[in-house]
Amino acid sequence: MRGIIDIHTHMFPPDVINNQEKYCRLDPYFGLLCNPKSTLQRYATAEEAIALADEAGIEKIVMQGWYWLDHGLCRHHNDYMMEIIKKYPDRFEAFASINPKTGWQAVWEIERCYLNGFIGIGEMGPGGQGWELNHHGFRLAMETADACKMLVNIHVGEPVGRIYPGKDPTPLDGFYELAKEFPNLKLILAHWGGGLPYFELWPDIKKVMKNVYYDTAASPLLYGGRIFSCVTRLVGPEKILFGSDFPLLIYPGRQKEAGFTMFLEDIKATGELSPEEEQLIMRNNSLKLIAQAGFRATVD
Repeated sequence: MRGIIDIHTHMFPPDVINNQEKYCRLDPYFGLLCNPKSTLQRYATAEEAIALADEAGIEKIVMQGWYWLDHGLCRHHNDYMMEIIKKYPDRFEAFASINPKTGWQAVWEIERCYLNGFIGIGEMGPGGQGWELNHHGFRLAMETADACKMLVNIHVGEPVGRIYPGKDPTPLDGFYELAKEFPNLKLILAHWGGGLPYFELWPDIKKVMKNVYYDTAASPLLYGGRIFSCVTRLVGPEKILFGSDFPLLIYPGRQKEAGFTMFLEDIKATGELSPEEEQLIMRNNSLKLIAQAGFRATVD
């Protein structure tokens, strides 16, 4: 298999990394998940990420933004990702940070990022930012993404089980309604879509969800390795996108530093995927979406 594409990573600006306590005070949700006392969160520079990606055979790193509350922090994060994709255009892609509650400011930020080579919007966090899927600002952002042919990644939580930091309470039926309202929008539901793939066994739902994809970010924190083969049987391998949530420590019991290799080895050992399924999930599906998305695809 040729180089792997990781559709879900997070790269923070250097001043965020160096002044975590300051940003924890500025943004409560960042403080909840990324405070200096966190046993899971790690950070990496672009150069460190490339070195680790090379070790693991990862060809392209797709940076998801963060669900900052403040519009200025969203812009600051996007500015940093712009620098990275301009410096390393063959190794990185970027999704824009926005807060839909800022209305037209969010729309203008989407357009700015689009014109600077971003391929998507996300990772969006309705629970972390305090909006619902029927919020007018979110719908406006989706109209903009649809018009720009940008991908959209949304943080999704499973509706049952224990409560943990970062578990999003957004009801799953809203994602079905979203896909129904925007049938051409390429929607990526993070963390296996919170169990939503199961409902695609209903033919009517599967038809509506034809452009909905599921990423595997943070999978070992939530599921066993068989989740790969199970969801492959439910929705088909063509709807699953490999994402690691790098540099998060997704094996807290035995992982001390950020990296890609441990997750990839685990998928090989327990994922029960055929070579053809693995090729689609680890590379081809994301490659196809990236090629179809954003300003660069439009002008080529």
